[in-house]
Amino acid sequence: MPTSTKSHSGEKVKCLAVKEKGGPVSEWEYTARPLGPHDIELAIDYCGVCGTDCTQIDTGYSVAEYPFVPGHEIIGRAVKLGDEVQGFSEGERVGVSWFAWSCEDGSSQCDQCRQGNDAYCQKAVATAGGKYPDGSVSHGGYADSIRVHQKHVMHIPDDLDSKSAAPLTCGGSTVFTPMSVHNVKAGDCVGIVGIGGLGHMAIMFAKALGAEVTAFTTKEDKCKECLELGAHHAVNLKDAKQVSRAENSIDFLLVCSNSPHINWDQLASFVSLHGKIVLVGIPPTPIKISAANLLLKHISLSTSVVGNAAQVQQTLDFAAKHHIKPILEELPMSKANDGIQRVKDGDVRYRVVLHR
Repeated sequence: MPTSTKSHSGEKVKCLAVKEKGGPVSEWEYTARPLGPHDIELAIDYCGVCGTDCTQIDTGYSVAEYPFVPGHEIIGRAVKLGDEVQGFSEGERVGVSWFAWSCEDGSSQCDQCRQGNDAYCQKAVATAGGKYPDGSVSHGGYADSIRVHQKHVMHIPDDLDSKSAAPLTCGGSTVFTPMSVHNVKAGDCVGIVGIGGLGHMAIMFAKALGAEVTAFTTKEDKCKECLELGAHHAVNLKDAKQVSRAENSIDFLLVCSNSPHINWDQLASFVSLHGKIVLVGIPPTPIKISAANLLLKHISLSTSVVGNAAQVQQTLDFAAKHHIKPILEELPMSKANDGIQRVKDGDVRYRVVLHR
């Protein structure tokens, strides 16, 4: 039977928090928000260090107030269930992604939530650093536990180990969702730009979908890594002959890089007639591209954020079925600052996951 919601307010949660913008994480403790009737409390086992964690820490992006507890790639066990939670059981392995809450079911739902697009809900609460309608702040996964609305809790497939599942809840969904939405299928020619925390998973997903995969990188030594990850071709963007051979060869180009130095007209040259370019990275500078290079080949340019709750679940299920596991390095939660710095420095292959 679900545990009563009436006995769980006022509990303390031990965590690691950023006390000021740009600062390190250090030990902190906060009072958990009351467990609502549709909430699930997770005892956290693993939490990924996402690039967005670093952005939030350095810039204050989406942080409602300090202290701020980072972390939104969370895997743990359901230890407390609200009175009206359905479809979950205590002790079950579960996961959480970027959102902790969006519109409740009912007449007050926004149009996006009614259509299942909860990732675009204007009232949605980020798992880390957001603010609920009642004014309380959401604290993330660098912690012992977290309470999240069941709508944003995912089942972890039996064939997927917990530490591998953590980066899939956000990073994995970020690259797999646009492939699913745009119906990438066997025989399509897929290009991946930016072979890092996102791009290396994108290669694996595209290959599992049956696509012919080309990886684009500016580093010659990464070309070999891309082939080892499953890419059929690897193009060094600094090699004129390789670049020339890749022109008009890609049906679907996924841009995972946030580099301000991307040559967008060059990327358009790789895309074939009626092809697509989808951006999932967030470059810090405006995108500059010739309209003619899009118009003359009828290329569509679009964007995608992390998947909605259903798409995150789809990502986990697909990864389990096709044995897709991110390449990662595991650190204890006590070494979170080391992990954060390594992600900032690009000194990790390819994701960092913290464990309790």
